[in-house]
Amino acid sequence: MISLQTPQDHDNRRYSMTVRTQINRRTFIHRAGAGLAAAAPLVLPSRVCVAGPEAPSNRFNIALIGCGPRGDTILRAALGSGANLIALCDAEAARIANTRKAVAERTSEAEKARGYEDYRELIAKEQSLDGVLIAIGPWWHAPMSTAFIQAGKHVYCEKPLTLLVSEARALGKLAKESKVTTQMGTQGAAGGSFRRAVEIVQAGLLGQIREMHVWHINEPGPKSHARPAGEDPVPAGFNWDLWVGPSPMRPFKKGVYLPGCRRTSWWLDFGAWVLGDFGVHTWQLPIRALKLDYPVRVEHNVPEPVLETYVSTTKVRYEFAARGDLAPVTAWYYDSGNRPPKEATADIEAAYGNLPNVGAMLLGERGTMFIGGWGGGNLIKLKGDEKMRGVNDHPAAKDIPQTEPRAPRENHMLEWIEAAQAGKKAYQSFEVAAHSMEVILPAVVSLRMQRPIDWDGVNLKVPGAPEADKFIQADHRKKWLC
Repeated sequence: MISLQTPQDHDNRRYSMTVRTQINRRTFIHRAGAGLAAAAPLVLPSRVCVAGPEAPSNRFNIALIGCGPRGDTILRAALGSGANLIALCDAEAARIANTRKAVAERTSEAEKARGYEDYRELIAKEQSLDGVLIAIGPWWHAPMSTAFIQAGKHVYCEKPLTLLVSEARALGKLAKESKVTTQMGTQGAAGGSFRRAVEIVQAGLLGQIREMHVWHINEPGPKSHARPAGEDPVPAGFNWDLWVGPSPMRPFKKGVYLPGCRRTSWWLDFGAWVLGDFGVHTWQLPIRALKLDYPVRVEHNVPEPVLETYVSTTKVRYEFAARGDLAPVTAWYYDSGNRPPKEATADIEAAYGNLPNVGAMLLGERGTMFIGGWGGGNLIKLKGDEKMRGVNDHPAAKDIPQTEPRAPRENHMLEWIEAAQAGKKAYQSFEVAAHSMEVILPAVVSLRMQRPIDWDGVNLKVPGAPEADKFIQADHRKKWLC
């Protein structure tokens, strides 16, 4: 693993430690015996830190949906921010027991947390529930977030917020009209480097930006393939039908769809591979800073026929129209064996000696910006500069005013909890997050159509191609929905 540290940049040194920690954790999750996407509904309650005695009215009770490595991680973050655990929910009883045991090390109330297989029963019975953490697979994110918002609960949902573009449109609208606080789990957005970078871009320090590159360097995946024939016995205590949930039903096959979020996200009915898993993190800052609207044209490479899983390598070109005084933008995304051209990444490679595994480059008229993979450790280099410098350190940015709010202690979970308690919107609210999914996900439509597409983002259509609708509109199985 490369180091994302340069001796001249204190801001980036701090981010380097964060990135190494997050990459190691994600590597662990991918290799763990029970992955994020293998989880179905799980719920946990938590207590919020407040001044004065802990009366019942002072307690912020939360539920975790999805007992797996990722769910356990965000639950620890919530408990560390003062939340109170009241319930666990998962389609597999053993995972509830494992999370209860892990949480018992942090709170004596773990044994009191009630376990549920079905999230609908949890909604019906847990009248004191304030908010929920959703850490199941992407195919469940929109349906379950919708159910809890409609039940009047605050919602923290892991990325990607949705699997389909139409889900993003509907969920963003619902969140905007609701009185609850929502947030997508993109932790880097809470960092001061993220928000300062947004301010610098929007102040025009880099000039017009017409080109950007986003990447995640990993090995090529398996070629797109169909599901294997046959069926294996479903493990005892695991509700496979509920796990599949809103997606099309299929026979259980051991080692095919789980364990592990990466194994699950290969399947187009369950995920969006690296673009949905990691790419969503890195896209957040450019979308916000450049005020990107829906793309007008998208081309996903097609290295082999597209069957039921994602393709082995990914390279996507997005075209964005002008926005007011902002110039049109051509954006490229790369993963699974593809990487940006050296001329686009020359400044960051000069700073680090090689290309960071995850990141983005904004190429402006007057300078460039490197964006770290989770939105932190951001660097800029203006024309005439000898080297890249941190966004908090560059003298040319000194007088740019602070216009973005700052997260308490740069803590993503705490920001959501405090916003919920105050009755406010979170920085990465579903209105913001859903729009980012509407920017990113047309690439999956292009892939599934196996050709470049013009995109009518207002009407969620590929003009002149009604056959695309099945890749845009949700056709959920209703059995497990509210």
